[in-house]
Amino acid sequence: MWELDDLVSGRDIDNGGAAGNAEAAVRPGVCPECGGSGFILRQDGQAAVCRCYAHKRLAAAQRAARLQPAMQRMTFANFSLACYPANAQVTGGRGQTCYQLARTALAKARQCCDAVAAGRSPRGLLLMGQVGCGKTHLAAAAANDLLVRRKSVLFLVVPDFLEELRGAFSGVDELEVRRLNERAKTVDLLVLDDLGSHNFSDWTRSVLFSILNYRMNEGLTTLATTNLDFTALQELLGDRSLSRLLSLCEPCLLACDHDIRLQGLEKS
Repeated sequence: MWELDDLVSGRDIDNGGAAGNAEAAVRPGVCPECGGSGFILRQDGQAAVCRCYAHKRLAAAQRAARLQPAMQRMTFANFSLACYPANAQVTGGRGQTCYQLARTALAKARQCCDAVAAGRSPRGLLLMGQVGCGKTHLAAAAANDLLVRRKSVLFLVVPDFLEELRGAFSGVDELEVRRLNERAKTVDLLVLDDLGSHNFSDWTRSVLFSILNYRMNEGLTTLATTNLDFTALQELLGDRSLSRLLSLCEPCLLACDHDIRLQGLEKS
């Protein structure tokens, strides 16, 4: 199977098809590796799915998962630990440095994805930290990793999602939005990005409670990101939703001494 970074970068993994399809290279719109067949012959004589087909399938899956173009390029491999200072301890980080926290978060995210890919339903992560510390990158990397492994994923930016649902009650794309709400309950991995950056009401709390409660009861893996601390989350979500969120997600702190986005080290 092609790895996500190979699909994104366009690297040829095994050089299995290009040499055998030289004629296709000059035909516009036809893959030079497989000649449009979707398959290549590897050096060991075995047939394999061509990268062009794998790339198209992944791109379609990413769109269906609602990953924005910049997020589609975020992987575990390009989550750079070099962005995190190794000599600065973090307040609330139990004596750990930015680097140590980031390394731990990366390892836990990978372990979570491996478990989901293996058919288990592990507890997910609640990635916490200030703006620009890499939370969304790590969440998107987890989503991309599982999409490559053909698991169902939905990546929801919470403020946008709640606005869409509100539109449903006004008759705007009601059926589609209600289907989206049902997908949020049942996918293998649900990512709730930017949790808390919304003006919460009884209605929005009810929507999130319904999703979190369903996923908790079904044992489905959830990953969330937030800029808020536990006190602020409790005030916004309410006790019932926060309790379920913490049942679903292990808190995991990320911190950095600068905004990675502004440094140009993370595309988002």
